[in-house]
Amino acid sequence: MRYPLALCAVLWLMSPAFPNAQPSPSAEAKAVGYLAKQVASFKGSQGCASCHHNGDAARALLMAANRGHDVGGALAETRAFLQSPAGWTANKSHGDDEGLMRLQFAAALAAAGEKDLTPAPALVEAAKIILADQMQDGSWAPDASDPPNSPLTWGTAVATWMARSTLINAGREPDDFSVAQTDRWLRTVEVESVPDAAGVVLGLGVTSDVMADKQRARYLNLLRFAQRESGGWGPLPNAERATAFDTALVLLALQQLETDPRLARSTYRLEELKEAIGKGRAYLVGQQKADGSWPETMRGNTSTSDAQRLSTTAWALMALLGGSK
Repeated sequence: MRYPLALCAVLWLMSPAFPNAQPSPSAEAKAVGYLAKQVASFKGSQGCASCHHNGDAARALLMAANRGHDVGGALAETRAFLQSPAGWTANKSHGDDEGLMRLQFAAALAAAGEKDLTPAPALVEAAKIILADQMQDGSWAPDASDPPNSPLTWGTAVATWMARSTLINAGREPDDFSVAQTDRWLRTVEVESVPDAAGVVLGLGVTSDVMADKQRARYLNLLRFAQRESGGWGPLPNAERATAFDTALVLLALQQLETDPRLARSTYRLEELKEAIGKGRAYLVGQQKADGSWPETMRGNTSTSDAQRLSTTAWALMALLGGSK
């Protein structure tokens, strides 16, 4: 009997000569493997935790674990560290920018219990800690970097979204004064960079009111214009090249709207939204390195950075996980 060529290839791979033939691991699985190895092997000086290992990377791994990925024992020490927010102040791994450090650890702690209906006492305590860093206008500005910001500095819009998300996970209601102040800022702030625009859209979430809808439409238009032919996004609307970090942030923002695509209809029809997301995800997968990481997203610097690579990889993984819930 003659078989089609494609079927012959499949039968050949399944033959005894190839008893261990397995499908290639997904981009998410490869990233989990890379981050798990980095986090498990990290030993900070003088017992200090790392914002990149025990913050960004751990948060991505916790999200992956909650979605069924095997992270082994990579998070054992991180989980123990995060459970004592009062001790975070003794950590000096982030230089003078302790506000960003607190946000990173609090976000990782929130990810650890993202399936919990009742917030853990440690997360409630962490929410109180980060509230001390809230600005009078309702935002969080934990670093002094000029926009566009990087995986290591976040910028005000991304930091504010992350802080708001942590507060909500900690049991704060939208009518809580601090959350309401943040929501007012998100509805009125003016930004120009791609990561800031994505941060605003993420911070608005899936709420719908006149101010939120107007602000969301404004920055969705910026993001739509900024998508490059490669499928990714760069730091500015007219950037020549896309980067993994900027693409990851935009993907998180757009994928959030898939739950209620009507919120994006000012800019994207449903099929257009799905196409933009699909191209962005394809860009990320295509940029992944053989070891499971992504090239570090640097701002005005051509040198290499392990910290930047780790945080960039964490954001890329979170973006890919965001579409697989």
